[in-house]
Amino acid sequence: MYLACDHWRRAGVLDRIDVEFNLTGTTLFGVEAFVPALMRYVEHYRAGLAFGSTLVAVDGPAHTAWFEHKNADGETVRAAKRFDLLHAVPPQVAPAFIAQSGLGDAAGWCEVDPATLQHVRHADVFSLGDACSTPNAKTAAAVRKQAVVVAENLLAHRDRQPLPTRYDGYGGCPLTVERGKVVLAEFGYGGKLLPTFPLAPTVARQSAWWLKTTVLPWLYWNGLLKGREWLARPSLPVER
Repeated sequence: MYLACDHWRRAGVLDRIDVEFNLTGTTLFGVEAFVPALMRYVEHYRAGLAFGSTLVAVDGPAHTAWFEHKNADGETVRAAKRFDLLHAVPPQVAPAFIAQSGLGDAAGWCEVDPATLQHVRHADVFSLGDACSTPNAKTAAAVRKQAVVVAENLLAHRDRQPLPTRYDGYGGCPLTVERGKVVLAEFGYGGKLLPTFPLAPTVARQSAWWLKTTVLPWLYWNGLLKGREWLARPSLPVER
């Protein structure tokens, strides 16, 4: 939405376009600290927000989409909305082969301890990435940190040693709010801010755009996909 609005603004046509952002949830972003920065762009682009609005059906030829929401009495109401352009993002769900394997939790995700990433019922099983039950943002930034934790803990478990490392829920979401600027949202469990750089993390920056468009693609193709990691380090457990 943000990039589309910025493109239309630069083209001089944004004031002739009615933009509406329908969200199933009740907030613009899951970590409250980043909401004010995003809201400034929403207001700048004059985009409407519809919270608690779930897309349930689309008729492409008729340019109509149906959304469900709860009214003041708690009843589910379905509303039809016309569109010229619809960008629909499907809900994230657990892979069927995990949900049906006996390893999944009630929602189908591979049920692991959120810190050690070891399965809660099968000690020889570890999981990471999009399939596991950790309540973090499921991003490439997250799996970079998780891979180190799983590797260290898996080797320790193989050698019958205590699991030495913990995952803190780190995830990164580069939020592209306009062409040339990104809000680099980095956070862990409980919405704790975990910025990599010594800059205010809730500010849209050109440097974050450069990181997203230049550095991260190189790290992805030359590091992540080849099993190389230069930046992520194990997080040792707290001594008790």
